[in-house]
Amino acid sequence: MRQILELGADPVRGFHHPLLKPNRFHSEPRYPVDRYMCLGLYWDPRDYRYHEVIPTSGQVPHGLPGEWSELYARLLEELFPSERGVVPETALVNYYRDGRRMGQHVDKEEEDHVAPVLGVSFGAATRFYFLGPRGEKQSLLLPGNSVYVFGHRARLMPHSVGQPLLKNFSSEAHGLLLPGERLSVTLRRVRGERKLRAP
Repeated sequence: MRQILELGADPVRGFHHPLLKPNRFHSEPRYPVDRYMCLGLYWDPRDYRYHEVIPTSGQVPHGLPGEWSELYARLLEELFPSERGVVPETALVNYYRDGRRMGQHVDKEEEDHVAPVLGVSFGAATRFYFLGPRGEKQSLLLPGNSVYVFGHRARLMPHSVGQPLLKNFSSEAHGLLLPGERLSVTLRRVRGERKLRAP
Protein backbone atom coordinates (compact mmCIF):
# COMPACT_ATOMS: atom_id res chain seq x y z
CA MET A 1 0.00 0.00 0.00
CA ARG A 2 2.86 2.38 0.82
CA GLN A 3 4.31 1.71 -2.64
CA ILE A 4 0.98 2.62 -4.28
CA LEU A 5 0.80 5.91 -2.41
CA GLU A 6 4.38 6.75 -3.35
CA LEU A 7 3.66 6.11 -7.04
CA GLY A 8 0.43 8.07 -6.70
CA ALA A 9 2.34 11.15 -5.52
CA ASP A 10 3.91 11.59 -8.98
CA PRO A 11 2.41 14.87 -10.32
CA VAL A 12 2.06 13.55 -13.90
CA ARG A 13 1.67 9.76 -13.69
CA GLY A 14 0.17 9.51 -10.21
CA PHE A 15 -3.31 9.99 -8.80
CA HIS A 16 -5.54 12.39 -10.68
CA HIS A 17 -9.20 12.89 -11.46
CA PRO A 18 -9.65 12.00 -15.14
CA LEU A 19 -11.75 14.11 -17.46
CA LEU A 20 -14.95 12.64 -18.87
CA LYS A 21 -16.93 13.60 -21.96
CA PRO A 22 -20.07 15.68 -21.47
CA ASN A 23 -23.27 13.79 -22.21
CA ARG A 24 -26.99 14.46 -22.41
CA PHE A 25 -27.34 14.00 -18.65
CA HIS A 26 -24.28 15.92 -17.39
CA SER A 27 -22.40 18.85 -18.88
CA GLU A 28 -19.51 18.14 -16.50
CA PRO A 29 -19.64 14.42 -15.65
CA ARG A 30 -17.36 13.24 -12.85
CA TYR A 31 -15.46 9.97 -12.52
CA PRO A 32 -17.13 8.09 -9.63
CA VAL A 33 -14.07 7.79 -7.36
CA ASP A 34 -12.00 10.51 -5.76
CA ARG A 35 -8.69 9.75 -7.48
CA TYR A 36 -7.43 7.34 -10.09
CA MET A 37 -4.15 5.98 -11.52
CA CYS A 38 -3.03 3.29 -13.97
CA LEU A 39 0.15 1.25 -13.98
CA GLY A 40 1.10 -0.46 -17.22
CA LEU A 41 -1.42 0.33 -19.95
CA TYR A 42 -3.56 3.40 -19.24
CA TRP A 43 -7.33 2.98 -19.38
CA ASP A 44 -8.94 6.26 -20.46
CA PRO A 45 -12.53 6.65 -19.20
CA ARG A 46 -13.21 9.16 -21.96
CA ASP A 47 -12.98 6.60 -24.76
CA TYR A 48 -13.01 3.29 -22.78
CA ARG A 49 -9.76 2.23 -24.46
CA TYR A 50 -6.29 1.26 -23.27
CA HIS A 51 -3.29 3.35 -24.27
CA GLU A 52 0.49 3.01 -24.11
CA VAL A 53 0.71 6.62 -22.88
CA ILE A 54 -1.50 8.88 -20.78
CA PRO A 55 -3.49 10.72 -23.49
CA THR A 56 -3.64 14.07 -21.68
CA SER A 57 0.13 14.26 -21.04
CA GLY A 58 1.78 11.90 -23.50
CA GLN A 59 3.72 10.38 -20.58
CA VAL A 60 4.27 6.64 -20.20
CA PRO A 61 2.47 5.36 -17.06
CA HIS A 62 4.33 3.75 -14.19
CA GLY A 63 5.23 0.12 -14.91
CA LEU A 64 3.66 -2.80 -13.11
CA PRO A 65 5.74 -3.85 -10.06
CA GLY A 66 7.14 -7.34 -10.51
CA GLU A 67 5.70 -8.59 -7.23
CA TRP A 68 2.19 -7.70 -8.42
CA SER A 69 2.62 -9.82 -11.54
CA GLU A 70 4.01 -12.63 -9.37
CA LEU A 71 0.95 -12.51 -7.10
CA TYR A 72 -1.32 -12.63 -10.15
CA ALA A 73 0.56 -15.65 -11.56
CA ARG A 74 0.54 -17.45 -8.20
CA LEU A 75 -3.21 -17.06 -7.71
CA LEU A 76 -4.01 -18.07 -11.27
CA GLU A 77 -1.86 -21.17 -10.85
CA GLU A 78 -3.99 -22.13 -7.84
CA LEU A 79 -7.46 -20.98 -8.90
CA PHE A 80 -7.39 -21.01 -12.73
CA PRO A 81 -4.68 -23.48 -13.79
CA SER A 82 -5.86 -23.28 -17.41
CA GLU A 83 -4.69 -19.64 -17.38
CA ARG A 84 -1.10 -20.54 -16.50
CA GLY A 85 1.30 -18.11 -18.15
CA VAL A 86 -1.20 -15.25 -18.50
CA VAL A 87 0.49 -11.97 -17.54
CA PRO A 88 -1.33 -8.82 -16.39
CA GLU A 89 -0.83 -5.75 -18.56
CA THR A 90 -2.42 -3.08 -16.42
CA ALA A 91 -3.39 -2.22 -12.88
CA LEU A 92 -6.27 0.19 -12.33
CA VAL A 93 -5.98 1.93 -8.96
CA ASN A 94 -9.05 3.66 -7.55
CA TYR A 95 -8.82 5.79 -4.40
CA TYR A 96 -12.21 5.99 -2.66
CA ARG A 97 -13.09 8.51 0.04
CA ASP A 98 -15.92 10.87 0.98
CA GLY A 99 -18.45 8.05 0.61
CA ARG A 100 -17.77 7.48 -3.08
CA ARG A 101 -18.85 4.24 -4.73
CA MET A 102 -18.66 2.54 -8.13
CA GLY A 103 -21.96 1.90 -9.87
CA GLN A 104 -22.93 -1.30 -11.63
CA HIS A 105 -20.80 -2.03 -14.69
CA VAL A 106 -19.21 -4.84 -16.68
CA ASP A 107 -15.46 -5.01 -17.32
CA LYS A 108 -15.67 -5.52 -21.07
CA GLU A 109 -13.22 -2.96 -22.51
CA GLU A 110 -10.40 -5.51 -22.61
CA GLU A 111 -9.91 -7.62 -25.74
CA ASP A 112 -9.37 -10.67 -23.50
CA HIS A 113 -12.70 -11.57 -21.88
CA VAL A 114 -11.37 -14.81 -20.40
CA ALA A 115 -8.32 -13.94 -18.29
CA PRO A 116 -9.35 -13.38 -14.64
CA VAL A 117 -9.35 -10.01 -12.93
CA LEU A 118 -7.44 -9.92 -9.65
CA GLY A 119 -8.56 -7.30 -7.14
CA VAL A 120 -6.78 -6.16 -3.97
CA SER A 121 -8.59 -3.94 -1.46
CA PHE A 122 -6.79 -1.84 1.19
CA GLY A 123 -8.06 0.30 4.05
CA ALA A 124 -11.79 0.48 4.69
CA ALA A 125 -14.01 -2.52 4.11
CA THR A 126 -16.75 -2.33 1.51
CA ARG A 127 -19.42 -4.50 -0.06
CA PHE A 128 -18.92 -6.00 -3.51
CA TYR A 129 -22.25 -6.49 -5.29
CA PHE A 130 -22.72 -8.79 -8.27
CA LEU A 131 -25.42 -10.52 -10.27
CA GLY A 132 -25.47 -14.31 -9.98
CA PRO A 133 -25.95 -16.71 -12.91
CA ARG A 134 -29.74 -16.32 -12.79
CA GLY A 135 -29.63 -12.54 -12.42
CA GLU A 136 -30.06 -12.55 -8.65
CA LYS A 137 -28.26 -9.78 -6.76
CA GLN A 138 -25.63 -11.03 -4.32
CA SER A 139 -22.90 -9.39 -2.27
CA LEU A 140 -19.87 -10.15 -0.18
CA LEU A 141 -17.84 -8.10 2.26
CA LEU A 142 -14.37 -7.04 1.15
CA PRO A 143 -12.32 -6.31 4.28
CA GLY A 144 -9.21 -4.16 4.10
CA ASN A 145 -6.15 -6.11 2.87
CA SER A 146 -8.28 -8.66 1.03
CA VAL A 147 -7.84 -10.27 -2.38
CA TYR A 148 -10.55 -11.44 -4.76
CA VAL A 149 -10.49 -12.99 -8.23
CA PHE A 150 -13.19 -13.39 -10.86
CA GLY A 151 -12.69 -15.04 -14.22
CA HIS A 152 -14.06 -17.25 -16.98
CA ARG A 153 -17.88 -17.23 -16.81
CA ALA A 154 -17.87 -14.61 -14.03
CA ARG A 155 -15.51 -12.39 -15.98
CA LEU A 156 -18.35 -10.41 -17.56
CA MET A 157 -20.72 -10.36 -14.60
CA PRO A 158 -22.39 -7.03 -13.78
CA HIS A 159 -20.94 -5.78 -10.48
CA SER A 160 -20.64 -2.68 -8.33
CA VAL A 161 -18.80 -1.53 -5.21
CA GLY A 162 -20.41 0.15 -2.22
CA GLN A 163 -19.02 3.10 -0.32
CA PRO A 164 -16.19 2.49 2.17
CA LEU A 165 -17.42 1.52 5.63
CA LEU A 166 -16.32 3.86 8.40
CA LYS A 167 -16.36 1.25 11.18
CA ASN A 168 -14.32 -1.43 9.39
CA PHE A 169 -10.74 -0.40 8.72
CA SER A 170 -7.63 -2.58 8.43
CA SER A 171 -5.03 -1.93 11.12
CA GLU A 172 -2.28 -2.05 8.46
CA ALA A 173 -3.74 1.10 6.87
CA HIS A 174 -3.39 3.28 9.98
CA GLY A 175 -1.05 6.15 9.27
CA LEU A 176 -1.41 5.67 5.51
CA LEU A 177 -5.15 6.02 4.95
CA LEU A 178 -7.88 7.63 7.02
CA PRO A 179 -10.94 5.72 8.27
CA GLY A 180 -13.43 5.70 5.41
CA GLU A 181 -10.71 5.70 2.75
CA ARG A 182 -10.08 2.71 0.49
CA LEU A 183 -7.57 1.82 -2.20
CA SER A 184 -8.61 -0.68 -4.86
CA VAL A 185 -6.15 -2.27 -7.28
CA THR A 186 -7.37 -4.48 -10.14
CA LEU A 187 -4.86 -6.37 -12.25
CA ARG A 188 -5.97 -7.55 -15.65
CA ARG A 189 -4.92 -8.87 -19.03
CA VAL A 190 -5.96 -6.56 -21.85
CA ARG A 191 -4.89 -7.92 -25.23
CA GLY A 192 -5.65 -11.34 -26.60
CA GLU A 193 -9.00 -11.33 -28.46
CA ARG A 194 -10.32 -14.23 -26.37
CA LYS A 195 -14.10 -14.17 -25.98
CA LEU A 196 -16.32 -16.23 -23.74
CA ARG A 197 -18.24 -18.97 -25.49
CA ALA A 198 -21.99 -19.19 -25.19
CA PRO A 199 -23.08 -21.98 -22.77
